[in-house]
Amino acid sequence: MDQSPLPSGLLRAALDAVDPYEPGRPIEAVRLDTGIHEVIKLASNEGPFPPMPAAQQAIADAATGLRMYPDPGCWFLRDAIERRTLVPAERILPGNGVDSLIKLLCLATIDPGDQVVMGWPSFISWRQGTLMMGGEPVLVPLAPDGAYDLDAILAAIGPRTKIVVIVSPNNPTGAAVTPDALEAFLDRVPGHVLTVLDEAYFEYLPSGSHDGAELLRSGRPLAVTRTFSKVFGLAGLRVGYLMADPALLGALARVRNVFDVSTVAQAAAIATLSEADAHLPERLALNVAERARVDGALRGLGLAPLPSDANFLFVDLGSAERAGAAFESLIKLGVIVRPARGFGAPTAIRVTIGWPYENDRFLRVLNDVLPTLPSLARN
Repeated sequence: MDQSPLPSGLLRAALDAVDPYEPGRPIEAVRLDTGIHEVIKLASNEGPFPPMPAAQQAIADAATGLRMYPDPGCWFLRDAIERRTLVPAERILPGNGVDSLIKLLCLATIDPGDQVVMGWPSFISWRQGTLMMGGEPVLVPLAPDGAYDLDAILAAIGPRTKIVVIVSPNNPTGAAVTPDALEAFLDRVPGHVLTVLDEAYFEYLPSGSHDGAELLRSGRPLAVTRTFSKVFGLAGLRVGYLMADPALLGALARVRNVFDVSTVAQAAAIATLSEADAHLPERLALNVAERARVDGALRGLGLAPLPSDANFLFVDLGSAERAGAAFESLIKLGVIVRPARGFGAPTAIRVTIGWPYENDRFLRVLNDVLPTLPSLARN
């Protein structure tokens, strides 16, 4: 056996507990594997709409300035986010997607042995970031509807808890906590704990739902993450933002990469916010209508997707064997969905809501695949 070229003890022991993130399969890879040209991807919760027209123009215009480094302070982007959220710019930190902001937050706050309490199944990056720093993720089962069980989260907080994460709507299940329950929860969180509200799917929430920016403006002690990757159509540019106390953002500034939000990403995000109100109603209306239609069709196939406030549905197929077989069978037919095992739900798949023709194809292919799946074991 060849000896490892790395020095003994070089790698941090904490990394042994970290499973690599399992992204959705890219369309080109599935085309090469299957020979199918018309592949549809409903795996990574990108919105079906392209970047908004002003963003597309801003991307083109930014090309001439790419010989220079981007604005390290993202000042114009912070101002644009302030105009939309009414959160002061000094409380806003853009980053290279929410995933990088999660890692920065863990890097700045988590010492070995510190605990991060979160629901599970949920967004794996919070668990990964904690483990990378030698911390202990405390995984709390969700409520039956797939939302975070806030009472159970409170009960799991202990003296070593550093951060509590609330992902709402939750990924991969799609359910959100109610605003009243969230405010009651915040009233009871101990003072030594930072609450982080992950609102990656905030724009999809129905009217009257929680609003992390509003909670911050009211003086609530929490941090809030949001992204341009979903309804705004900028997933390929990797830009998100964290809203929090300036002292926390100051600590993150010590550990972040200075130029981590590219010139193109900043320009596209600013332009997106300038015309968001003109385009969001159409995008959100399509998602609501198609999500309801796909939900009904899945129920017609004998399945029971969880209720969702986001742009995806979570479907438990009853066993890890069936979920894995469904994923593999669908992908062989040119339909990419997401196995939810990486999120802590090995018996389920997650499907993004796409264009009507994409949803139709998913449902048609799934209808053909379901009878071929392994039978559920009988008690």
